[in-house]
Amino acid sequence: MIDRILRAHFDRESSENEDASRGYLVRRTIDEAERFFGWLCRRQRIEPSVKPVKLNLGSGLYVAPGWINIDGSAKTLFARLPQFALRRAYPLATVKETHSRDEFVSLLRDHRFVYHNLKYGIPLPDSSVDFIFSSHMLHHLYRDEALKLIREALRVLKPGSAMRIAVPDLELIVALYLEGKREQALEFFFYSKAPRSNLSRRCYQYDFTLLKALMEEAGVRNVRRCKFREGTVPDLDLLDRLVGESLFVEGDR
Repeated sequence: MIDRILRAHFDRESSENEDASRGYLVRRTIDEAERFFGWLCRRQRIEPSVKPVKLNLGSGLYVAPGWINIDGSAKTLFARLPQFALRRAYPLATVKETHSRDEFVSLLRDHRFVYHNLKYGIPLPDSSVDFIFSSHMLHHLYRDEALKLIREALRVLKPGSAMRIAVPDLELIVALYLEGKREQALEFFFYSKAPRSNLSRRCYQYDFTLLKALMEEAGVRNVRRCKFREGTVPDLDLLDRLVGESLFVEGDR
């Protein structure tokens, strides 16, 4: 009896280790594909065809009609696939906790996605964009990378136009830690479950003072803190999310 129990335990442990190794290998393969295709598309340029021009940076699948959604993850690359292939590709996308297979397919087919790694800049002409939105993407960049991206956002924005940035609120993170919710707080800095995309690594965090300083250093004017789904950027009822943990900030060119 004991032998059977031990054998079952080790068999299960071996199976779990194999699954973990397989998952790690798949994730690394996707990372390399994202890196390669990001480099391959680095010089692309797109011309907006619909006015007003609304740009969602690092969109993932959190989108709204009429927006150009720029993202460097594999799921955005999948948007070019036919419907049957999208359904097959769904298990490779890191969205299963938030979107069903049908949602995954319909979102990618019904909205405009541009596969592009934003470290290579924003692939639009100067002064061509009316609104920019970016949610929970900036903290995946190191501060110098974030500064470069915001300067790029100013380059493509029309004079007087607005950008809106949402990030995890560092004040809330610190408050959670001080309340004794240590693991919950640490999840904002590190993932406890692996593997995850290289694009999803957390590189920096912001409170309002830090984000305002970054945006003003880049040249953004009139930086202000906003409430959930309130501001000058349109479609916030669809785009704003994670209200209990987010800092929402707008600024103008």
